[in-house]
Parts: sequence; C-alpha cells; structure tokens
Amino acid sequence: MEEHDNTRDQNPPIILYDEEDVLEGLKSCSKSLLGRIVTQKPIHTNNLHNALSGIWCQPKGFRIEEVAQKTFQFFFEEESDAERIRKGSPWLFRNSWLILRGWERGQNMEEVDFSNVLVRMQIWGLPSHCQTVRMGFKIGACMGRVQEVEIFETKEKGIYLRCLIEMDVTKPLLGGISVGSKEDGVSWISFQYERLPQFCYACGLVGHEEELCKRRRKSELVGEGSEEEEWGPWLRASQFG
Repeated sequence: MEEHDNTRDQNPPIILYDEEDVLEGLKSCSKSLLGRIVTQKPIHTNNLHNALSGIWCQPKGFRIEEVAQKTFQFFFEEESDAERIRKGSPWLFRNSWLILRGWERGQNMEEVDFSNVLVRMQIWGLPSHCQTVRMGFKIGACMGRVQEVEIFETKEKGIYLRCLIEMDVTKPLLGGISVGSKEDGVSWISFQYERLPQFCYACGLVGHEEELCKRRRKSELVGEGSEEEEWGPWLRASQFG
C-alpha cells in the first residue's frame, strides 16, 4: 500500500494580500473607535453593549469587540455617530471612565495610550485679584496640559476658575495646592472635578478599588491613621459651569 506523507512543510509560504482583499474591513474599522474602561471590576461585553446603546442613542449598526483586557473596539455604520461619540469622551459606565480613541491602521491594541483624558477642574479659594484666566492656566498646569480657562460666579460660593485639562489618569488626583507671591504670601486653594468617576480615597487614583489598594492595606498593617484625609467625596464638584 502506498504511504502518504501527512506532514506539512515546516516553512509554509507567506500568503500575500492586496488592498482589495481588506477593503471592506478597512471601511468598517475607519468608522470605529477604541476604548478602555478605567476600572478593576470585570467587564461583560453584553452588559456594556446594552448600556452604551442607550447612552449613545441607539447608533445604527453598533457592535462591540473586546480586543484586549478592558479594551474594546466599537463599530458604527455612520461616521457621524463615531465622531459625535468620540467628542464626548470620557463617558461614564457604571461609575467608571470609558476613554475613547480613534482607530488607526497598524496599531498594537495592547500599546494604545489611554492615559490622558479631558477633565473639567474647578479652582476655588483664590483671592479676588488672583481670579484671572492667566492664573487658571498657571495653576491648572500642575494637573496636565490646560486647553481653556473660564471664570464663573455663583451666588452661594462666589467666583471660581474652571479649567479644561488633559489629565494623566495614571497619577493621583490633587485636592489642592499652595500658591503665593512675595506681595501676598502663601495660601491654599482647593480643586474639584466635574463628573468624576469612582476613585480611591486611600491613594487618589481613578478607577482604583479602595478595598484592594496597597496603600490602604499598608496603612492598616502599620496602624497608621490619617489625621487629614487627602482624598474624599469633596473632590466631586457639585456646581457646574
């Protein structure tokens, strides 16, 4: 009986493709977004799809693929839907930030940078003569790149500066900072953040579970108590411009 060689070539050929072979896929991906949810909680794609469909007003042809851990690709039929939703980033899903980026060909999904997010930060407690746009840019820079500054006045609390900042979510939130000059001396001003998601009251990191925080566990082990808490619910803005 004739024997057949069932082994495959150890060095199979490379199959080359041209643009026409992937044209449909490129068209679909060009109207997609990449997103990562900043949380330690498990994420289920079906739950995410159902929630975002409602939040995003039922975009036509909307579907989701998980492409890496807590990283998803969101597909839309209409480019206008993708652009509208991208401009709204970050979105809130179950009290966690969903940070979006545009899709680019050749990206390594594990290496897409989701560390920066646009945040509205309020600056409270400045002396009246320091409540200027220029001061807002100078102070806001301690949290990231400042894109714009506005001055708002409230009947109850007075004047505050409102900054749009590109913030690094891998760094702790700041509750405030000391400012001063030779003429005025030094004073403490406080920060509040609009639409802030879950963050850890033990270390100040967004998306961090306080129960799992290493800093909290270390403090408990050595019996340290914080006389003045640095992070807490007071960082959430109750007043919106």
